[in-house]
Amino acid sequence: MANRSNHYEAAFEAYIRALRVPCVAIDEAKRAISGEQGVKSPDFLLYPRRGPNLVVEVKGKQGKDARGRRPWENWVTTDDLDGLARWQEMFGPGFRALLAFVYAELPPPFPLPPGDGAFEFRGRQYRFWAVELDDYIRHLVSRGPAWKAV
Repeated sequence: MANRSNHYEAAFEAYIRALRVPCVAIDEAKRAISGEQGVKSPDFLLYPRRGPNLVVEVKGKQGKDARGRRPWENWVTTDDLDGLARWQEMFGPGFRALLAFVYAELPPPFPLPPGDGAFEFRGRQYRFWAVELDDYIRHLVSRGPAWKAV
């Protein structure tokens, strides 16, 4: 079972289900063993009707503030990348690893007309951006070795 107390993951799952994409939420309480090392578990496995199956790591971030001044952050840790790369390799050529960035925003004080691209869930608005692991790695920039953030 996914961590449904994590509102980002819960919103992502609700969004994917609204799109009618079959998905499996991964139990994060257990860390899989590969060889002699534990591997960080992904958050979801998706089985879209077209294209490869997806191994997904959800990264929750705060969206724009009311003035639109907060940047769209899209950093992850090297542990996230290493874990996803290992899962992609273990599942084989029928799967692609994907980072799904989920941005949460409080609804604006004066609601926008429908169709602004936001997904409403539990009193917040969410926006989603996804990138394949290989593309992310190809363009990554280190945010600092102390954080292991890229």
